Amino acid sequence: MFAYIIKSCILLALLYGSFALLLSRETFHRFNRLALLGVLVASLILPAVQLSVKKPSYLNYEEVRIPHVEVIASPVQNEVQDIETPQSTLPAIEESMQEPTFRVDMMQVVQYLYIIGLLASLAIFFVQLFRLWREIRGGVQTKDELGNTIVIRGGNFAPYSFLHYIIINASDYEHLRRPILAHEQAHIRLGHTWDLLLLEAVKAVQWFNPFVYLLGRDLKAVHEYEADDAVLNFGIDAKTYQLLLVTKAVGSRLQTVCNNLSHHSLKKRIKMMHKNNSNRWLMSKGLVLPAIMTLAIVAFAKPKVEEVFLSNEVALPAVEDNNQLQDNGPVTVAVPGMGLVMTDEVKGFSGKKMLNAFIPKADAKDFIKKHGPAITVFWLKGTWVVKDDASYIEEHPDCQYPWAFHTKYYDVMLDGKLLDVNNLPDLPASALKKVEMEMKSKEGKLKVNLITKPVQIPAGVKGNINPELTILLTGTPPKDSGSKTTIWERRGDFDGFSWKNYTICSWKWDVDDISVHLKEVAIRKDHSVRINVCKGVPQKHIDRIKSIMNECGVTNYRFVKQ
Repeated sequence: MFAYIIKSCILLALLYGSFALLLSRETFHRFNRLALLGVLVASLILPAVQLSVKKPSYLNYEEVRIPHVEVIASPVQNEVQDIETPQSTLPAIEESMQEPTFRVDMMQVVQYLYIIGLLASLAIFFVQLFRLWREIRGGVQTKDELGNTIVIRGGNFAPYSFLHYIIINASDYEHLRRPILAHEQAHIRLGHTWDLLLLEAVKAVQWFNPFVYLLGRDLKAVHEYEADDAVLNFGIDAKTYQLLLVTKAVGSRLQTVCNNLSHHSLKKRIKMMHKNNSNRWLMSKGLVLPAIMTLAIVAFAKPKVEEVFLSNEVALPAVEDNNQLQDNGPVTVAVPGMGLVMTDEVKGFSGKKMLNAFIPKADAKDFIKKHGPAITVFWLKGTWVVKDDASYIEEHPDCQYPWAFHTKYYDVMLDGKLLDVNNLPDLPASALKKVEMEMKSKEGKLKVNLITKPVQIPAGVKGNINPELTILLTGTPPKDSGSKTTIWERRGDFDGFSWKNYTICSWKWDVDDISVHLKEVAIRKDHSVRINVCKGVPQKHIDRIKSIMNECGVTNYRFVKQ
């Protein structure tokens, strides 16, 4: 919202500045009026323009860095059923959440000040309309030859008009009726009231922008120039009319939303009456305005990337038998609280920025809508991570596994101060020194504290990469496994050959590719990999795992056959 307002103010300032420099002194009253109205309309519309480009950002909603969840699927022929994570494995979050901590910052102060100014501007506008309504009802009404309503009131004030009403004092109506009515009828005929209502709307939105008041002054001046021309063309003597303007200049002006006979500088109006008409070719200077509007569309209306949410639909590994690999269907794993995985397109900034906001769009899938906005946190190698049941030093060098904390379940704090998902500080990932996470259910939301101050890591705290990895090759998918994979993995050195003791993995899979685990182990110089090979595993599987080992830089591995 505030980005729109700032853009609107900048655009109005640029367009009005160009008008004041190039056209304000010319006698193209109608053209100048249209130009000023165009500035007002453009300042309201163009900053809201969004160029839509169907370029997916692929925020892939998967489980990552979450407490271990065992997925159990029922075997079916030629398709895989949707699986939901057992609720017992998730934190028991109460539906009634605590109110977020109120934080006063500069942005909130600016927001409150703007809203106060907006409400004050609207209040002044409606007070003027109410006073105008009372003045119209409090006078004697009659009709002129054009059907306009003339309201005759007592007092000494300059005549003015609003919509089809002309308000005039009794003395002017008796002695100066002809030139005054000609002037105000011109305002009504040319629709100047509608211009002023549009101006008031823009002034309410940009009440703090001085250029909108300068534009309003020039717009009212153009109105008077047009009305003055209409009076002189009506056949009224110029000197007599100018004397009338001088006389009425001392009258009170109560209504800024109305067209008033004594608006604007009297000296400039009289000079404009005697000024020769400008060369019509000078209107070409007005082409600067559409040129600036076009540049504004390019500068302000940045392409709006349409995010394609892949939700939490995870493709299981391909089926393998002794001859070939086959495709598989999706399995849905619902893990609320955390679970945002970035694809390669988004990972490009993961090692640079600590905090990013994930706010679901209106058309997001139900799962994403249900769990709402999340704050994604990236940290670098050497960060100290403390959880309820663990304390470790991050050993991954490139932030490849971000955490996503849904604000519905977590209060994410920076150095003890609550973060706002809509107003995150711009900090590099290198600024984060320690992460304190609550993983067990407590009253209200769980808490995550991100610490940027230097910390002293205890000597007994170890890294989070297990240097040992065990891989199981089954040859064919086990009949009772419920999944179509022939490769499984387990952290640590394990001697068992039963697939039930391992975790689902695959040869080349975006989410749980075995090469990801192998590369992680290879980070440690003391790594070791054990490959348990069941009976009936074809030689091509053994050759394939060897090639992946070499590709991932794993040098210490051994095969153990059943």
